[in-house]
Amino acid sequence: MVTLNQLLEITTIEGLPHEEQIDIIGNLFDLSLDNGSLSGIDHAFNLSKQIKIEDLDDINFTILQYDFSNGWSYLRKLKHRGTANNWLFQMEELTNEILHLRKAIASPGFEKADMDRQCQMYTNLGNSFSFIGRFVEAQEYWNKAIRINPEFAMAIGNMANGLTFYGRVLYDNIHNNLFQVTAYHHLIEALQFREYLHTDAEQGFQHLHDWLKDFITKSFPEVYLNAFPKLNKFDLGNDLELRSYRLWSLENKLYINPLNDLGPHTDACHDCLNLPTLTLPANRPPVCLNLYNQIKQEFATARYSYYISQLNDNPHFSDIDVPLVETMETVRYSYYIEQLKIAFRLAYSILDKIAYLLNDYLDLQIAQTQVSFRGLWYSNSKKMELRSFFSNSENWALRGLYWLSKDLYEKERDFDTVLEPDAKEVATIRNFIEHKGFKIVSDFPVMKGLFTEPDISFSISRSEFERKTLKLLKLTRAAIIYVAIAVSHEEGKKDHTSRFGLPIETGTIPKYMRT
Repeated sequence: MVTLNQLLEITTIEGLPHEEQIDIIGNLFDLSLDNGSLSGIDHAFNLSKQIKIEDLDDINFTILQYDFSNGWSYLRKLKHRGTANNWLFQMEELTNEILHLRKAIASPGFEKADMDRQCQMYTNLGNSFSFIGRFVEAQEYWNKAIRINPEFAMAIGNMANGLTFYGRVLYDNIHNNLFQVTAYHHLIEALQFREYLHTDAEQGFQHLHDWLKDFITKSFPEVYLNAFPKLNKFDLGNDLELRSYRLWSLENKLYINPLNDLGPHTDACHDCLNLPTLTLPANRPPVCLNLYNQIKQEFATARYSYYISQLNDNPHFSDIDVPLVETMETVRYSYYIEQLKIAFRLAYSILDKIAYLLNDYLDLQIAQTQVSFRGLWYSNSKKMELRSFFSNSENWALRGLYWLSKDLYEKERDFDTVLEPDAKEVATIRNFIEHKGFKIVSDFPVMKGLFTEPDISFSISRSEFERKTLKLLKLTRAAIIYVAIAVSHEEGKKDHTSRFGLPIETGTIPKYMRT
């Protein structure tokens, strides 16, 4: 078996087959982590410069991006684990770790890679997302790995670990307890496949399993040790339309309810998450509460607009009296198309409203005309200088919102890096929908290349626009959950005796005010 010292003696990989080049880089990264060698990781990155990436086939490109992600992850762990820097919002290693892993997953070679390698990539991305505070979205990546291989123990165990930490930041104790019990039973599943676990992972999962078993034994009836919690007690009702909508929302995990991240359980089919009890200055209106109400209502409308845009077997009656000119481009026009566009626009706009909420609640004192979700975090966006509030923060959910903002693109700001491959196109779509020509065309156009002159409109297939809109809805839903948890963390830090304030409990607006 090759050793780290043998790999460190390699000075050139030029001329070797691509598979051999990539094996050397991957092994060098892995052994450097095992031996705590920063110089070994640097050597691997230097050797990788000799690989002509443009000449790689699809699978080798994917594997190399995966190896690069591992290299940056190992570098982060060796440099920062166990130090105060581990909480930094800005970290070059994290940026590159996630960027390369997403490149691997988005590349054509991903579908050609073997299933275990696909599972490893999704699992690693889930781990990275959980670390940066995007713990809602992390669950989706771990579940993607488990759908590929239901016995992939590393994904099951890491998902359980993520649920444990997710639950601990929830300010509803019932929800927290349900997360801990669910995590415990997933750890039982993971430990059934010990032979597929790394030694460190097995020990970590076993330790967490034992801690949770002790916690459950002391706190709950024995039934919770024997089975997953029963979360399907809510009656979805007899109204078939409402029932169908609820089931669809649950399956797509679109309720603003942490329980929905445990699965499509009927107990989660309501948007129960509100801001925690707040103590606010008594002489000013509850701006953040009103904004959060608006955000939730707009999200619920966006979610339903997307849902009904799928119910298009027959034209809507409002389209009957609207004759349109045929342009031979298979452009789709209808009430349902407009509902799809409404869902996209509402979901995107919510992110800036979250920025307004945070600017007010955290008293960042950014001029209202300058507030945006992408720019909220920086005192100097061109130099990527964080505001001091965020530089010193250990608010996990707030860090998640910062990293989520890096999935967005703003042309007018000089940001050098976005982590989402689709970010620029999504921003372009928003601009064209709001201000310019925007065409949703059939997935199976009859005629292509009919015109030779460039079009001033943005054109996209219906299925692709649906995919992007659903992805944006999921992103926005996660952001709404993060902001509530971030506010809860900040409330816990307040000295409530230092100034006169007004505690506001989160009651419910009566039905007669909802029309």
